[in-house]
Amino acid sequence: MDSRWQLRVSNTIVNSSLPRLLNTVLSRRDLSPEVISEFLYPDYARDVHNPYAFRDMSRVVERIMRAIETSEHIVIFGDYDADGVCAAAVLASTLQALGATNVRVQLPDRTLDGYGLNLNVVANAVALKEQLLITVDCGITNVLEVAAAGAGGIDTIIIDHHLPPTELPAAYAIVNPKVEGETYPFIDLAAVALAFKVSQALLSKRVAQRADEKSRWEAFEKWLLDLVAIATVTDLVPLHGENRSLLHFGLRVLNKTRRPGLVALFSVIGLTPGSITAHDVAYRIGPRINAAGRVGSAHQAYELLMATDEAEAKLLADNLEAANAERRQLTETVSEAAAALLVEQKDEPVLVAFGEDWPVGLVGLVASRMLERHARPVLIMTRTAQGIVGSGRSIPGFNIVEALRTVPHLFSKFGGHAQACGFTLQSSEAVDELRSALRSVWENTGSTGDSNALLIDETIELRDCSRELVDGLRLLEPCGMANPTPVFLVSNVIAVGLVAFGDSSQHLRLTLTDGVGTVRHGVGFGLGAWHQQLRLGDRLDVVAEVAEHTYRDVSDVQLRIVALRSAL
Repeated sequence: MDSRWQLRVSNTIVNSSLPRLLNTVLSRRDLSPEVISEFLYPDYARDVHNPYAFRDMSRVVERIMRAIETSEHIVIFGDYDADGVCAAAVLASTLQALGATNVRVQLPDRTLDGYGLNLNVVANAVALKEQLLITVDCGITNVLEVAAAGAGGIDTIIIDHHLPPTELPAAYAIVNPKVEGETYPFIDLAAVALAFKVSQALLSKRVAQRADEKSRWEAFEKWLLDLVAIATVTDLVPLHGENRSLLHFGLRVLNKTRRPGLVALFSVIGLTPGSITAHDVAYRIGPRINAAGRVGSAHQAYELLMATDEAEAKLLADNLEAANAERRQLTETVSEAAAALLVEQKDEPVLVAFGEDWPVGLVGLVASRMLERHARPVLIMTRTAQGIVGSGRSIPGFNIVEALRTVPHLFSKFGGHAQACGFTLQSSEAVDELRSALRSVWENTGSTGDSNALLIDETIELRDCSRELVDGLRLLEPCGMANPTPVFLVSNVIAVGLVAFGDSSQHLRLTLTDGVGTVRHGVGFGLGAWHQQLRLGDRLDVVAEVAEHTYRDVSDVQLRIVALRSAL
């Protein structure tokens, strides 16, 4: 096998009750035999942890319930991405349902405010005589801002999943599973899931106060899971452990959602409730919710999620669709400009591109695209009113946030995850020093992963691409980060149908046969260039997902081709 096409390592898991190929795929996942049942058959009561496992959760519930009971003014400060927006909507919905009458939600403007809590937000809250500030998807690095809130008579509760700094803010309470000494058993929850855990705890407190309302609040809790599903997929947290369980049940709720805004959005983009998958969330729903904060105001997305009027919901959904179209066009323009700059960095281990006037809302998207293209860590930066703002994406084995921590003096703020970061530089002169520092970190630590490898779950025959295999693979869903959709190598098949399609013929349709009676259709998005290289009768090796495809109520097994080559 080509060194760029590699079989995943097997853990030799065997379950005699499962089909052979499904067993093989499971053996190549990072799973122990003890968690296979939880992985394949999530159970809400068993796999969704007690929110009071967070060491500060009792303080959180006590403070919020007191604020509700005494009609205090509460401000929820979120983030401009889907995780921050959905988290704010989950928490606001819960507080309002529990009787809070003075709740204000504020989401930052990506260009004017930048990421995270800032002193202007705090000053405004003090001026409005707000008494409780709850941050969601931010706050864990805002030491000065939380101190300023305290000096102004405001208690702060931080709900955040980002990596904490050495010095924690002096908040009233912190819900973050990554804080040192935290007792919660799962560390990879998105911010929306943390907001959900707080909501769970608040609802259980209300049930304890009014046992006759138990069924009402249990139902309310479950209906929040549609938003948990959206942001869990969109924020690219690992889909294992509790995340997998929350997403499993969240997709069920999403397909039955009662939110007029989501129903309107599904209609606008052509999704049918009842058949919405994690793939739809990742590539159709999530990008539209994110688009609001990238090219406009994140409040548009928040208002869509919270809408109760169908006519208003339709208008908001149309606006999001327009914002997403604008985002796509701008992303193409900036990606081309960044790609031109990166051509000159072919020998650099970490790629850095800086544009004077690139929209700040797009730098993360462009970084992701450049990472896919070059398979190396990438930083994309632009100039804003706050200074040089950037976003980074990295490969497995190279922790981008830890790399930034080697030169903290270069930043006015930074944060993120192992493979994604955001930052603001102290000055434009810091760009070259940052580039040099990242090169040194790479040389000292390198990467533990082969970023160019296409990992394959198993080699199979074309006849194995069957409904039986598709049905077995459904047990692995939902797929995503840390639980990728299985891909298979099918070798030495013959091309008997060949069509390019798309606005610029960028995609490819293939009909393949093994020469002994089996025929399968395949589609390769982004593989249209192969149309000029292939001829009918050519023999190919194909790496593909195996999935069900339905067209005009007729279902068939289809190969979703991710890579191909001429057969050796």
